[in-house]
Parts: sequence; structure tokens; C-alpha cells
Amino acid sequence: MTRSPRRIAKLSLAVLLAALPAAGSLGCGGISPFLAAQFATTFLLVPRPGPAPNPNPPPDDPTSASLSSVCDLTMEGQRGITVTIENQAQQRVRFVMTFVVSAGAGGFVCDAEVQNYLNAGYTDAFAPGSASTFAIGCDTVTLLSGTRLLVVAFGADQLPEQFLQPNVGGDPNATLPTIQLRRRDNGDDTIPLPELIVFGNSTSNFVCTGNDLCTQRGFVYSSVNNLPIGKAADALHIQGSVCNTGFGTAPEWRLDKTTLDSQVQTFQYPVGANLVITILDRSGDSLADPRNQVVWLVTDFNGTTIHNPLP
Repeated sequence: MTRSPRRIAKLSLAVLLAALPAAGSLGCGGISPFLAAQFATTFLLVPRPGPAPNPNPPPDDPTSASLSSVCDLTMEGQRGITVTIENQAQQRVRFVMTFVVSAGAGGFVCDAEVQNYLNAGYTDAFAPGSASTFAIGCDTVTLLSGTRLLVVAFGADQLPEQFLQPNVGGDPNATLPTIQLRRRDNGDDTIPLPELIVFGNSTSNFVCTGNDLCTQRGFVYSSVNNLPIGKAADALHIQGSVCNTGFGTAPEWRLDKTTLDSQVQTFQYPVGANLVITILDRSGDSLADPRNQVVWLVTDFNGTTIHNPLP
């Protein structure tokens, strides 16, 4: 699909660093400081603070702006995201990820786009207006604006047709087995834009261990009999997750919603993004091994590379 040019700017690092003292003060059950996503997640135990804040941050740019609604995006291609998953491992791989977005009055999904989201497979996480939180495994998503939380899950714990078949021989130069995430209605590969991508769920193979959100697993190396093999790829070992980048303890990737003079953060993807996720052949890594097991290549609406894979 050919994508039209777009202009998207991103949040300055100085602004993010200035917000980090709030992150350092969070305890059990605190709320994430990253409120640009219209809602935040509950940060539990095991804090992983980010870099020290700039003691002399520059003044805010008076021309900066933040995207408040998907309808503010004028290019149709900017309102979606594409996700391809490749398996470089010599084992089958199971995965679970949930796309999350706010809707209703004040939410990110404007009324004109709600039906498009529903057609694509998003459903209400709870009856509109009846709740403000939704748990995805150990990760509690809190609605801060809007009245609806729309979610759509991809992957499965026990569905063989959702397995990523193994890369027999482990040849990194081979044509890798892939899965393309698609809309539920017409099979198109552009899925309406989420504000969060959350890894894992409440089933035994994917849920966190204890209260450590960063142990929630998005990808599990598996045998032909569905049995886990070696170490699963938890959020701490998924490149670009909030856990992996050290900005907090959330098993998530997050949408960059700034529109002027900025840089996409290491845990963010831009509007109109194309994500290529690669599972590396590292099921035998020890629990203490810091290497990424899952990496991502992220390009923006114009095809410009935002994040390169970092093994």
C-alpha cells in the first residue's frame, strides 16, 4: 500500500525527562506518569526508573501540540498501524498482544471512527461508562478520558493455527516464517491505530510472576506439543517495551501522540507506523541474560526508520 507523505513531530526528550521525578515517586498501585496516551496503567512493584532528570530543562515550546483524537489525522494511512511478526527461532512461538484505545466523549477515537474500530475487531472492554479500569494479565489499564475502552487481542495460548512455525535449521538468512496481523472484517493488514499495545494475558503461560509486571510474557517458545521451551520472552526482554527501556514497569509499547518538534521515545511507535517484530533464536538464554529475545523494526508513515532492531 502506498502511503502519502505526512508530517509528524515528536515529544522532546527534555520534556519527558522533566516528568521523570513523578515516576520515581510511584509506589505500589501508583499511576503511570505517561498520560499522553489518554489513559495510563498501574505501575506495581519492582520500579525500574529511567535516566536522571535534566536539572536545567529548557522551557516548553509554546508551539508544541498533542494529538487528542484520531480524527485530527488528515491522512487516512496515519490512522492505522501494520504489524508483521517473524520467527527466527528453531521453535514454534506463541504470542499474545492486545491493542487498546479510549473512545467516547473525550476519548482518542472520535465518534466518526468508532464503527471502523468495531468492524476491525475492537470490542468494549466493559460496558461504556460502567468502569474505569481493565486488567490485561497483571497490567491494569486506567481510563483517564473518554467513557469507553476498546480492545482487540491477537495471538493465542492454545490455538495451533496461531503458532509461528519454527525456522528449521535456524538460518537467519532464510525466508522467515511470518504472521501478518489483520483486521477481523476484511483481512486488511492496516489495523485502526491503538494507543497501547500490551503484552501477555492472564493465562499461565503469559501472566506475570508475583507482582513483577516486567515478567509478563508476550512470546513463548513452544514444542510441537504446545509445551513451553526454555525461557519465554517477557516484557523485560522485548525491545522497546516500557520495562525494557527502563522508563517504568509496564509490559507495553505506547503511541507517540505529539505533533510538533520532537523525537519518538524508545518505548513509542508513531502514527501510521509499520512494525516488524522478530523473535530471535534465544530460548536457551538464562534468566539473568540481558539480551533482547524479541526485537522490532519501526518505520513511520513516510517509511522513515524510527527504531532499528537492537539484539
